[in-house]
Amino acid sequence: MIYLTSDTHREIDIHKINPDEFKAGLQMNRDDYLIICGDFGCIWDGASGDRFWLNWLETLPWTTLFIDGNHENFDVLKSYPEEEWNGGKVHRIRENIYHLQRGEIFQLQGKTFFAFGGGYSHDRIYRTEHENWWTDEICNQKECQNAFNNLERVDWKVDYVLSHDVFASHPFSQRYPVSLEGYPEDAVELHGFLDEIEKKLEYQIWFHGHYHEDHVVWTPDQRPVVSLFDRVVELDQIKTDLQ
Repeated sequence: MIYLTSDTHREIDIHKINPDEFKAGLQMNRDDYLIICGDFGCIWDGASGDRFWLNWLETLPWTTLFIDGNHENFDVLKSYPEEEWNGGKVHRIRENIYHLQRGEIFQLQGKTFFAFGGGYSHDRIYRTEHENWWTDEICNQKECQNAFNNLERVDWKVDYVLSHDVFASHPFSQRYPVSLEGYPEDAVELHGFLDEIEKKLEYQIWFHGHYHEDHVVWTPDQRPVVSLFDRVVELDQIKTDLQ
């Protein structure tokens, strides 16, 4: 089984994957996956708060996978060991918790997933760098080239896309003004980059978070783009629901 949600934000919204609410989780095992589409939030203080939540997640029966959003402590995240796992590069957080790195493609239960985390913090003027905001929330040229290289390798065909933010032609991308001011020189405008991917890539469903809505948008060529927040959806079931 593969389930997906987004924006757990540590203690703020993680209740939705607590088996007290997420009853299906009780039937899962280590070979089943729960994917969080960014703003995992359990790597934040690098100390006791993180340990508490990571210890709890490690006791759960499934394997937790997450892409990064904008609410992660990237200094701490990058300190975790890097490994090759199921076809792509990950940071191994715990025995059953993995961070799926940007631009990587993963094989999960016979399906291919292209992962590309990151997103704009719309409130960053109120945040402090390396304390509760990191420029790493936006992709750089190396990460984008890595994505292109990996997609070329699979002839621009995957089953599913996992992102946190959205591509430029998605209506949600217009909700907040964005700018690369204050980011490093090698930063790449995320919405535009994801738009390049979306226009060229052959995929079945695109999943994302960030906007705190459960919603579906259809692209002009009738491909579903699923926004996740409160819902925890089962992959095969949502495929059926969208038909």
